[in-house]
Amino acid sequence: MRVRSLPPVAVTGARTVRDVLVASLAPTSRPLAYAAAARAVVAAGVIAIVGAVVGHLDAVGVAYLGAACAVAFIPPGTYRARSTALLAQLCGAVVGIAIGACTADHGMVVLLVAVAAVAGMVSGMVGGVGPHAPAFGMMLSIGVAFGQFGGSGLSPLGQASMYSIGTVIVAAATIAPWPFRRGTFERLTVAEVFDAAAVTCDHPRSSRARAALAAASAAAQITGRDSVARRVAYAAAAVHADGTPAPGTVVDALRQQADRLRRGDPTPVDIAWTPGTPALRAMAAALDPTAVPDHQPGGRAAGALARSLVSAEALMNGLRIALCMAAATAVAATLHEASHAFWLPLTVAVIVRPEYATVMTRTVNRLAGTLAGALLAALVLAIWPSGLSVAAVAAAALGFAVLTAPRSYALDVVGVTVSALLASSIGGPDPVGPELRLVDTVIGAAVAVLVGHLLWPDSWRLPRAARINDCVTAAHAYLLEASRPSELRAHWIRRGDDAYRLAHRAREACTALLAEPPPVGRLAEDALPRAVEVEEIVDAITAVAVAVDAGEDGTGRSERLRAQLNALLAPDPPADPLSRKASDDHGRHPLHD
Repeated sequence: MRVRSLPPVAVTGARTVRDVLVASLAPTSRPLAYAAAARAVVAAGVIAIVGAVVGHLDAVGVAYLGAACAVAFIPPGTYRARSTALLAQLCGAVVGIAIGACTADHGMVVLLVAVAAVAGMVSGMVGGVGPHAPAFGMMLSIGVAFGQFGGSGLSPLGQASMYSIGTVIVAAATIAPWPFRRGTFERLTVAEVFDAAAVTCDHPRSSRARAALAAASAAAQITGRDSVARRVAYAAAAVHADGTPAPGTVVDALRQQADRLRRGDPTPVDIAWTPGTPALRAMAAALDPTAVPDHQPGGRAAGALARSLVSAEALMNGLRIALCMAAATAVAATLHEASHAFWLPLTVAVIVRPEYATVMTRTVNRLAGTLAGALLAALVLAIWPSGLSVAAVAAAALGFAVLTAPRSYALDVVGVTVSALLASSIGGPDPVGPELRLVDTVIGAAVAVLVGHLLWPDSWRLPRAARINDCVTAAHAYLLEASRPSELRAHWIRRGDDAYRLAHRAREACTALLAEPPPVGRLAEDALPRAVEVEEIVDAITAVAVAVDAGEDGTGRSERLRAQLNALLAPDPPADPLSRKASDDHGRHPLHD
């Protein structure tokens, strides 16, 4: 076994304004979210129609905001994950709305700015705590902005209550099938691992097949951390590292098991091949129904979460968002009437979120989407100034936003903009026209780019997710475990999870950053081949562990891999003290405890 030499990665970083625009607006190939869109249309339609009939526009507007934000944060995956995401965004929004509304009546710009800054700091710090923490963080900032500038006539408790009602309506439509489809998504996700492993074993030199296996394995770990799926993915990674196609019987067995999982058939497949290589022996062991399941580590301890919350990366992220929200709130309070200014801090809160995309990418998409959405909303209002027709179009627009969100953030913004602008005109013509919302968006985007990008020193280099040194550190820890006999691997699963997660994250981050203008785009172009090489080395480490389990001596291969990892380390330390401290403390990263 050896790490194959990698072909040069054919990438082109963004070099002109046109390149940045085209790369940022390019849609992905992800499937459209039909089911989620249908739920959004039903929820929005119910709220909008009831509001038009009853006439309590203040209450309905806040409930509509709750429904729109709720559908935006529902992730694909298990019903437990969806419930957690809904609860996270609800808690953030309710707390933010209550705080913002309590401070809005005082009219003191300094107080408004201070509250927005504190909310932004907390929002940024919690962003990396867990998979649903960004939803809480973003809605905390948006909730404060709505409470301060939304112009609702309801009390703080009334606003929080109506927002909760909107979320509950969406949650009812989203979680209702849970009793009838319990475990279905988890089973289908594990089946995807078997299918991807079959393709990888059949075409072990295909980087596309290996990337699909990584994505499927990550999804299976999130849904249920299935032990068999983990072992199958690791064995397939060893086959990929060896570079020799597996026999057809192995590929057929994996596909048969995938089909049985989809049908809900618990019968295991027959192992009808001679496991000649260590990788094939590992695959046979993974498919053995009598094998003892791997011990899965539990959730992150409270101490680890606390360290993550106050890490240098979290503090810098919080400071960045705090400054941006403070600037946006100050501009909004200075330029507009309070009831007209909500979209300005809203734009900043949505754009400056490193968990979702870079500032430049989200700025381009939000401006393009808001412009198109405002024009469409103005056209609809020119035909129907208010009434049930406007309510129907608003609901359809929200469904369009949810439908296209997986493919394009710009199209998502188009739908959200049309829906939000029309929702305020359901009961009667809105005196605030789409043009003012568009102006607020442009100003907010300018604040986000200026404060969160141009004046923020860390934005001129690769973000932490794209830096290779963290991947190399995790791979070294994984290699140390892999070189030991299986009974001495005290942290085997966790080290492997860290190594694969950081390597895949670095490759994905570098690929996304190619759309950025220089210098970040050029730095990402230089770092991408190294990120791909780390992924290959991590697979090779898995193959070393498989060989050691088979009784072979992996010392020589371990030393060669260790040398390759050392060669990938960046020679220069980070420039700022906080990031340098984060690198120095990486050996005590919570995930490594």
